[in-house]
Parts: sequence; C-alpha cells; structure tokens
Amino acid sequence: IHEAMEQQCVTIAKAGMHVTLNARCSVVAAANPIYGNFDPSLDLAKNIGMPDSLLSRFDLVFVVRDLTTEEIDRKIATQVLRQAQMRLSGVGGRRGVEHMHSNILERRQEVDLRKTQEATEVYVKGVPGADGQEAKQVLTVDFLRKYLRYCRRLTPKLSEEAQVAIGEKYCDMRMRFQSGFDDLMNPNAENKKPRLAVTTRTLEALIRLSTAHAKLKLRKDEVLPEDVNEAYKLMLIAREEEAPESAAAVALDGGDDAPAPAGGASQGTKRTRDVAFEGQAGEAGGISASRFKSLQTLVGRTFASLDEPQLSRGELLETINAGLLAGEPAFSEGEFSTGLDRLEEENKIMTVAETGAVIFVG
Repeated sequence: IHEAMEQQCVTIAKAGMHVTLNARCSVVAAANPIYGNFDPSLDLAKNIGMPDSLLSRFDLVFVVRDLTTEEIDRKIATQVLRQAQMRLSGVGGRRGVEHMHSNILERRQEVDLRKTQEATEVYVKGVPGADGQEAKQVLTVDFLRKYLRYCRRLTPKLSEEAQVAIGEKYCDMRMRFQSGFDDLMNPNAENKKPRLAVTTRTLEALIRLSTAHAKLKLRKDEVLPEDVNEAYKLMLIAREEEAPESAAAVALDGGDDAPAPAGGASQGTKRTRDVAFEGQAGEAGGISASRFKSLQTLVGRTFASLDEPQLSRGELLETINAGLLAGEPAFSEGEFSTGLDRLEEENKIMTVAETGAVIFVG
C-alpha cells in the first residue's frame, strides 16, 4: 500500500515476470481507536495504531469524535428525522446517501431504463426544513457526479504567484509543527497537544488540494493563490489547528472606517477591544499569548529566509513588523523585548548583550 499510494503503481515480481501496473486511485480509509476511545493526550498514530510512514501519505486526516453537546445532538437528531420523513413521504425512489449506497445492479438498471437524454435535476425537490425553517438547497447525486466528471477533464497549471504562496504556506506549516514539537519537549508549555508531522508529502498534498480546488472552480489555465489559501485552510482544519485571519478579514474587523456588521457592532467592538488591550500590554512591557505566538512564527520565518542565523535587534523588529498582516498593530519595543526574553527562556533564540545581536537556535 505504500507504493500504491506514493508512486501510484504496483510492482509484481513473480514467476520470472516483472510487471508494473498503474494504481491511479484515491484511497479513503476509516479507523477506530485501538483503546475504544480517542485519547487526546496521544498523537493520531498511537491512537489508531498506524505508523507515521503510512499515515503521512494521506492528504487529509479528520478525527471524528462523539462529543456530547446539546447543539451537536440536536443536529444529528434533526438530520435522522429528516431522512425518515423523506422515506415516509410516499416517494418510492431513494435520495441522497441512500441512493449512493444502494445496490450497484439497481443503479445500473435505473441507468438502462433512462436511455433517453433528459435534463438532470440540479436540486433535490421536496426536502423538508429543520424545525420549520426554510429548506436548504441540496444537490442531486446525478448532477454532482456529472459536475465532478467534467472537473476531472481540466488541467490547470500552477502560476508563479501560486508557487510562491505554496512555498510560504509550507514553511508556515513546518514552523507550526516545530513549535508544537518544542512545546511537547517543554514541561512548562501550556499547549502540549501532539501534531501530525509535516514532511515533503505535505507539500505534495498542498499542491494536489490547490489543483483540485481550481478544478472545482472550473479554472482551465492556472491555479491561483486563492486556491492555495483554501487548500491551506482545509489542511489546518483537518489537523485541528487554528487558521490565521486573512488580511481582508482583519481590515474589515479592525479598521476605523470599516462598517459595522449586519448583526450589530459586537464583532467590530470586540476586535477593537482586543487590539486596544494588546496595545496597552505592549506599552506596559508585556505581551499577550496570541501576540507571542505571532511573534514566534514571524521570528522563525524571518531566519528561515536568511542565510545567516544572526540579526541585530533593530533589523529583526523591522522585518517582523513588515511581515504583519494589514490592520494588525506593529510590535512595540516592550512587546518585542518581552517576547525575545520568553523565546530565549524556551531555548529558541540567544541574544548577545554586548552587540545586541539575536541568534536563532531553533
């Protein structure tokens, strides 16, 4: 299975014959925890008993937990009742998931009966809404199958902007994994959650997901940075990591001239209060947890892009502030000094008092 998933081929050496067969297929696998329940203190490989060499070959790995919350339980109950209502509505045909998992012979018989070219229904008709709400539009299985079949014909190429974006996202994911590994080794770290390894296969997965998103958008020529950002967010969600706010979202929430959201001014007010609190913390000589995490990421990214593992304090501060998102406040001297002290305590950097230089240790 290693060769089939990585090289997309299977080599057979038997009875004096050496044959290489193509195995270009997608692999969807499901696994249960070896102890019956998922242990959040252990990494995913130990929970399901699968080696990292095989687990890293999957582009996306989602952990499905049976959490007991009222909101999730109500959604599950509503969905099951809606499916039961559709079955008892008097319509004999299967719908949705039932149609997809029906007998293959039955589906072939249905296709044979519909030899005439007819227009495919885009949305499922007669879907009841939840709790008296307006019913959502659900795509039919036939239309979705035709749409995906058409998308596979497209062959978009990576543009130069997309290649640069993929390199930046991959470096960011490497820094996230390295910081998480250091937190596991540090007994005083607050967040000691294990993370999936980020290898070169992760870079290949990011390329595949970006290309797939471009195909879904029916882009025939190029893969855009927008596709890279969506693939990056999807991979972070699968890894249960927080996705960074985009520049547009920060400008919308934190801008002075930005209009208030439709639901009220609570979101913009909250963002303003957070920025003000962080600014007060910087003036007082402290640094918040979110700002420290951002500083740690930017410090690692800055030294990763340089050939020399050493910079002066002034150059490092200037480079870090230049790499902030639009609308994000710059680091003050107090925040910067406090953050460097914490990074030095965690053995990630080393400062030289005589020259004021900062040396990156990693």
